[in-house]
Amino acid sequence: MKEVFGYISHLLGFEKLSDYEKEYLHDANIRTSCYMGVIVCFLEIWMLLRQTRSKIIPKYQAGGDFFQLFVTYTSKYWLFLLIGMGIMLFCFYQRNAKLTKRQYRSLITVGSACVLYTSVLSLETFTKESDTITPVMANIMNAMLLSVYFFLFLIGVTIIAYAIFKYKKNKRVVLFEHLTMICFTLVCLAFGVFVSYSDFWGGKEIICFLTMVIYVGCLLIYRPFVTVLILGASFYAFYHVLLTYQNGLSFQYQEVIISGAAQKIISGDTVNYVTFFISLTTICFAIYHGRLNEAKKSKALEKSAQEDSLTGLHNYNYFSELAKQAVQGITENFSENVFLFIDVHNFKAFNDQRGFEAGNLFLIAIGKYISTVFADSLYARQADDHFVVLTKTAGLMEKLSELNDLVHHYDDEIMLTVNCGSYHLSNNQEDPRMAIDRARYAAHLIKNRFQTIYAEYDKTMSEEYHKRLYVVNNIDNAVKNGWIVPFYQPVVWSDTKELCGCEALARWMDPVYGQLYPSEFIPVLEEYRLIHKLDKSIFESVCKDIRAALDAGRPVVPVSLNFSRLDFELMDAVQELEDLVAKYAVPKDLIHVEVTESALTDNFLKLNEAMNRIKELGYSLWLDDFGSGYSSLNVLKDYQFDVIKIDMRFLSNLENSEKSRTLIDCIVKMANRINMLTLTEGVETKMQADFLNQIGCNRLQGYLFGKPLPKAELFARIDAKELQVSGKQI
Repeated sequence: MKEVFGYISHLLGFEKLSDYEKEYLHDANIRTSCYMGVIVCFLEIWMLLRQTRSKIIPKYQAGGDFFQLFVTYTSKYWLFLLIGMGIMLFCFYQRNAKLTKRQYRSLITVGSACVLYTSVLSLETFTKESDTITPVMANIMNAMLLSVYFFLFLIGVTIIAYAIFKYKKNKRVVLFEHLTMICFTLVCLAFGVFVSYSDFWGGKEIICFLTMVIYVGCLLIYRPFVTVLILGASFYAFYHVLLTYQNGLSFQYQEVIISGAAQKIISGDTVNYVTFFISLTTICFAIYHGRLNEAKKSKALEKSAQEDSLTGLHNYNYFSELAKQAVQGITENFSENVFLFIDVHNFKAFNDQRGFEAGNLFLIAIGKYISTVFADSLYARQADDHFVVLTKTAGLMEKLSELNDLVHHYDDEIMLTVNCGSYHLSNNQEDPRMAIDRARYAAHLIKNRFQTIYAEYDKTMSEEYHKRLYVVNNIDNAVKNGWIVPFYQPVVWSDTKELCGCEALARWMDPVYGQLYPSEFIPVLEEYRLIHKLDKSIFESVCKDIRAALDAGRPVVPVSLNFSRLDFELMDAVQELEDLVAKYAVPKDLIHVEVTESALTDNFLKLNEAMNRIKELGYSLWLDDFGSGYSSLNVLKDYQFDVIKIDMRFLSNLENSEKSRTLIDCIVKMANRINMLTLTEGVETKMQADFLNQIGCNRLQGYLFGKPLPKAELFARIDAKELQVSGKQI
């Protein structure tokens, strides 16, 4: 039973609607009223022209009084033309956030015209009692006409009041909007009764009334129970109004014999009349519930466009829009407003140990913490464990300390702390996204420094930040204009110290910043997933240099190329290399491929396939930075490398550390047992070189034998016999 009552309540529109649904339905009526106003204007202009041509001009030419003819035949059309214009402009301008002076004047003009037109009432010819018109019939006609004028007056007053409030106070008064539409509804119904009742006397059908109830019922959609009341009252009242006239063609009484007695009953048109009411009401119900469903869908779409699906906070795009409006509204003390970028130290470890579901619950909790601590601020989730806030500087450190305590005590076993970067506003035209990016850069500089929870973007960071942006924005120019060049660092045999190869290292020779070092551009390009552009450029430059050296008859040594993990994601790195080698006709034994150990920890299947292709195509495959990661032995087990490059950190304090010497010795012996050659990088002293040669390390690389050099300087050292090219390369 409760479900039945619930369904009936829903059907009749008694259910409670959200503010969004109410506004959606109201705005739909506003739009509909605007279209209705346009239609009314066109119809009334057409009727005015029609009446002028068919009635006024012929009768005026026959000697009639033009003014009297004009009032008699066109006053009601002018009346509805004013109503149409008023509704059209009112509803059209309602959508504007603020009225312009021209729009304000046009509303005042049309509203005043509606009010003043009611003065025509004194010139109106009212229906009078006669032999064919009873007092009741005359009163009905005059009451309907007075109702039309009264509601026209109310529409005019409402439009004027609305225009004043919206223009002077910049305030939207929804009550005026409802009142205007209600008056418009009642005008239509009263006019329909007036015209159809008049037509009914002349033996015509009640088309105008039916047209008006369709007009009102199907276009101006109210709650279903309101629609039932409006249409029910209109149909019921008009039905009884028609019965006041006994000699019409419809709804006339007929004599029939029922149970032997003569009785008066209403003709079959009554059935059609009632059926029309039921059908129209059903259509109105369907339109209402259709619009309500649209409102619910629209609300869901708007919610997804504004809200983060996990935490319920604003999403980043919506935050950016709101922040832009907020920033533009600030007129003084700009630096007291600060953008924050907040994430969590050690969140990845929490996710790995607790699982993604627990990680999501943690993010939800952080969202609640931020909404509590920064309750009077604007905040959102950007992505992952990244949150952004626009707030005041007053009490900022106390709030961050409170937030950090909440985060820190979330898990007793895993160390979790806040990592926050800030950027202070300098003017009200700043882009919130750029401001957040700067705050993010500040936070990045203290990443994983657990005792430091806050960093403020300053002048030094600004210079570094702009350099980062410059790198990102100019990588294509750098490749195109040849600013990216390979420097070659010598690799020698450990026993003879003869040159047996080189490692190609990227340098950026910039026209603005001068020479940029790898630490200044490689991490940035990796972060923005642009590193493949630089690597592909280096691959081609190296192939071109080798080809040029071969053509010049110079002695040539193999060159090793560094492949980033992202190279395998962002391009078909193996095929790109194969194409370049073919393009420049470079022997494959002169190209060695270096892959860092850390690059091999993710996406095993894809990378294993790529490594196998490199070997199958005839390239030598090297493992770079061995010992710097967490899964070195697994990497040796899973992949087939020709050379292991031992990380330079093993050489740290080699002279005084027996443990370091033992570890390197073990690595070299292990490599030899699994048929892999070894190379140690970072060799800077003769003692290190002698030790490595003694334990059987095959190749050496480091400043002891030469720093990375441009091609010309490398050739100069070879020509000067400072570097002796070995005849043995493998």
